[in-house]
Amino acid sequence: MRRRISRLVATLGALALILVSCSAGEPSQSTTTLPESDTTTTAPETTEPSASEERLIVAIGQDIPSLDARLPGGSSASLSVVRHMTEPLVKFDATTPDLIPVLAESWEQVDATTWRFKLREGVTFHNGNPLNADAVVYSVNSATAEGFTSWFSWASDGVLGEATKVDEYTVDISTVIETPGFPRVLVAVDVLDPDHVEAGLQATEPIGTGPYEFVEFTPRSELVLDRFDDYWGGTPSYSGITFRIIPEQATRVDALLSGEVHAINSISVEDIARIEAAENTKIASSPTTRHIMIALRHDRPPLDDQKIRQAMNYAVDKELITTTILTGIAVPTDGFLAPSMPYAQNDLGPWPYDPEKARDLLEEAGYAGEPITIAIGAGRYPSDDLVGQAVVKMLQDAGFNINLEAIDYSTMQAELGNYGDAVYDGWLQGWGATFLDSVGQMQGFFAGPNVSELPVFYDNAEYFAAVEEYKAASTEDEREVAVNKMENILWDEAAGLFLIFPVDNLGLASNLNGFEARFDEFFYFTETSLG
Repeated sequence: MRRRISRLVATLGALALILVSCSAGEPSQSTTTLPESDTTTTAPETTEPSASEERLIVAIGQDIPSLDARLPGGSSASLSVVRHMTEPLVKFDATTPDLIPVLAESWEQVDATTWRFKLREGVTFHNGNPLNADAVVYSVNSATAEGFTSWFSWASDGVLGEATKVDEYTVDISTVIETPGFPRVLVAVDVLDPDHVEAGLQATEPIGTGPYEFVEFTPRSELVLDRFDDYWGGTPSYSGITFRIIPEQATRVDALLSGEVHAINSISVEDIARIEAAENTKIASSPTTRHIMIALRHDRPPLDDQKIRQAMNYAVDKELITTTILTGIAVPTDGFLAPSMPYAQNDLGPWPYDPEKARDLLEEAGYAGEPITIAIGAGRYPSDDLVGQAVVKMLQDAGFNINLEAIDYSTMQAELGNYGDAVYDGWLQGWGATFLDSVGQMQGFFAGPNVSELPVFYDNAEYFAAVEEYKAASTEDEREVAVNKMENILWDEAAGLFLIFPVDNLGLASNLNGFEARFDEFFYFTETSLG
């Protein structure tokens, strides 16, 4: 049910009093230096969990908009769910930027713009069709084909070239420009069966090469998967996995504490304390690459005025939010890029809390109280409803006339799908870097008036010139200079209302073994076991 709140009744001070007792240690953030290239020939040794007839039950807070993970509108949670059925050529290690083989056994750089991948033999899709070079070529080329809308196409624009078959189990993939570490891009491309996709079945009856196969899906309720007995990686741990969709955070936590489910995502500070205190549950956590902000539309007043956006950043006390509402699970942004991202500067300094400066800027801009509608889609990020209310209260205290749309995350995303006709002027939005691509993360918000996946309608010639400098760069130093220039422009002109870098936390049953929280916010249960 959508409800409009023109004025918050609760104050930020009340929020702080309620939540400050949940204080925990400050999360650590580490800087990651990425290698110039990623080449490997062997997979790491793993201990295969024993198979059982027990079914794993996982509760997530986000709906699954499509079972075809190529389509836009998904989240790291919904993509993670689908990834138990489908697989990419490579994926990241859980805690490092190192790549590990999945459907590719090995890869090497043939020349400046060509990479060669050797595929695993003997792998089959759930329908019995073989994994081969034809399937990989189809999957890579169709993901960015003209006329096909995929969330991946914008991120790979100007980088990913064409895939070509060398032999039955060898594929060459080209890049448009020289791209060190290019295989990282392919963590986002699942390999699909061409026959199944062309039959129009992937979005309703998905198949892949993964350890679990599709049984049934009830939107906004649950996805049921069963063990795929012919999985190339060995017998899967469970007889099946049921992913339940529970948007209400309290309900998810209660389900975990009661033993009704074995794992949950999107939990708040106070719930972390409850889960850690219980005998039958535990927490897994990891710093992330995600930046959570209030995305702002640049195509209409008053937010098309830089002074208005700057005033917003001065008006919000991010430090107070992270030391009360998000104690120990987030830090204030000190640049657009999280410390773990390539080329992150980490010394831009956060926008200081200065409500008087915000009021002065509003006066200079001639702001006359024009209403600004901000949406908070609860259920996607920990305590996102409380964060949104706190942000709105601070903006109102600084002199902004804010209408708050307090809705669930799926409803908000559906409205954003109307793009130019979306009713929001701003909304709480996070964006993680799926394949550690700093430029791709910035472009997720700011790719331009007509090409960004989000209706931000950003338009800055200086920024786009820096993007072109990055594409033309031939050395790491040149790439770093261009990325720094892009970040500085976004930061200085307050392209959004920048808020926090979160830590990803998942609640687990204490007898769920082998699970690792990941910096990329995906979650995999393939190598876990119960008991």
